[in-house]
Amino acid sequence: MIKKNEYVGIMVNNSYERKYVLKKYLKCNITNLKLICFTPSSINWKRKSLIGLYLSKQRWEIGRFPLPQVIYNRCYNLNETMIKRLELVIGRNKCFNHINQLNKLEIYRNLSQLLVCYLPETIPYDKESSLRLLEIHKTLYFKPCNGHHGNNVYRVEMKDSGDIHICHHYFTPEIIEREPLKLQEKIHNLIGSTPYIIQIGVDMSKLNEQNFDIRALVQKNKKGLWAVTNVVSRIAYKGCFNTSICETVCLTEELLNRLHPPNKTDAIIQTIYEIALKAAETIEANTSNHLGELSVDFALDKDGHVWILEINGMPQKNLYDGLHKNYRSVYSQPLQYAQYLYQH
Repeated sequence: MIKKNEYVGIMVNNSYERKYVLKKYLKCNITNLKLICFTPSSINWKRKSLIGLYLSKQRWEIGRFPLPQVIYNRCYNLNETMIKRLELVIGRNKCFNHINQLNKLEIYRNLSQLLVCYLPETIPYDKESSLRLLEIHKTLYFKPCNGHHGNNVYRVEMKDSGDIHICHHYFTPEIIEREPLKLQEKIHNLIGSTPYIIQIGVDMSKLNEQNFDIRALVQKNKKGLWAVTNVVSRIAYKGCFNTSICETVCLTEELLNRLHPPNKTDAIIQTIYEIALKAAETIEANTSNHLGELSVDFALDKDGHVWILEINGMPQKNLYDGLHKNYRSVYSQPLQYAQYLYQH
C-alpha cells in the first residue's frame, strides 16, 4: 500500500482510460512520487479515500488510498463544484487543470487586452451580425463557445458569384444558399440554442494545398513557471479545413522550412513562443482557473503573420506520440509541476 502524501493522483473520465493514461505517465515520471490513476466516481467522500489503479512490481493493482495531496485532472469539463469539494480536503490549488473546457468568447476578451493584433475579430453569434460580417469579410467561422476537436464548427464563405457556401469540416459545401437573408435561417437551424461565436476567417498559408495549424504546448515546469514544451503542426487532409482531421503531425520548424528561409522560420517560431507564453500567463491572471498546461493553436497567414485561433485547456497528448523532440517532456512536465505543488 502506498502511504498518504507519497503519490500524485491522475484523475480520468472512466475506468477504461486508467491503464492507458497511467502507462504514458509512468514511462516519463522522473519525480520521486508514485502515480495512482482514478475516476471521480471512485471517490468515497465519507472516508476521504478513493479506489485507484497503480503499478506494483510490474503488476497492475487496484487499491484504496487516502485522497492524494496533489491531483492532476485529465477529465474534460469536470464539475467545478466537485473541485471545490476536493480542495476542502486536499487544500486550495492542489488540483490543477481543474477547469479545462475554456469558453472561447471569455478567452478572446481576456487575450484582447494584450494580444489583440494576433486575434481574428470574434463576437458572440447573432443573426444580424452574421450577414453583415460576411458581406465585409467574405469568410466566417461559426464555433461553439465550449467546442472541442473542431466538432460542430461551420465555415461560411460568400463567393464572388454571390453564392454562400456553408461547410462542415471540408471545403466542399454541404449547403449552398443564394439568398443572403435565408442564410440567417440556415445557420440558426444548424446552431440551435447552443452558444456560438463568429470568428473572422484568416487567409491561411497552405502546404501543398493543405491547411495546417501550429500548436504550441505550454506547461508549467518544476519551478512552477510557464514554459513552451514544443511546437507542432497538424496538416489537414486535402479538401479539409478542420486540422483536427489531420493527415499527419510534424514539428512546425520542419514544416516552415519548406515554406520559408531559415531566418524567417526562426522569427516565426520565436514569435509563437512569446505569444503562447503571454497567452498562458494572461489567461491564468484573468481567471480563477488553476492551470498546469494548455495549448495555443495558431494559423499563419500568407504574409507570415501569426493568428491565435483558439486555446485548449486539455491538450491532446497523442499528437506527440510519433515525435521524438521533447516527447517525454509532454508527459513529464505535469508530474514535475505536481511535485512542485507537493513541495509548496
